[in-house]
Amino acid sequence: MSREEAHRRTDARRRRTGQGPPGAGRPPDEGPARSRPPLCTLRTDRAAGTVCVRGHLDGLGAEFLGRIVAALRESGHRQVVVLLGSATVAEEARALLAGLARGLPAGHSLELR
Repeated sequence: MSREEAHRRTDARRRRTGQGPPGAGRPPDEGPARSRPPLCTLRTDRAAGTVCVRGHLDGLGAEFLGRIVAALRESGHRQVVVLLGSATVAEEARALLAGLARGLPAGHSLELR
């Protein structure tokens, strides 16, 4: 087998499995892949112990928010405030946040506004 033939086979396999370079395996008229804006953004104020949420908070975002709340608690905050404002919250995210609030030790609180 020649080097060119082996290279062609590897490229074909990568395109078939989706492991090739960006744009490989896509029709030429689609153009480059475009990134999407995040579903939600979380801005943390460590001094005040608050987290501001914007956008749509789903289950994955709620898990990440839980890690932020845990880090704020470890840094000494007994009360952590999550500012939801106009953010939309999925049911699974609400359930995760409620479980997080129930699991806090006595004297600690998680407030959702």
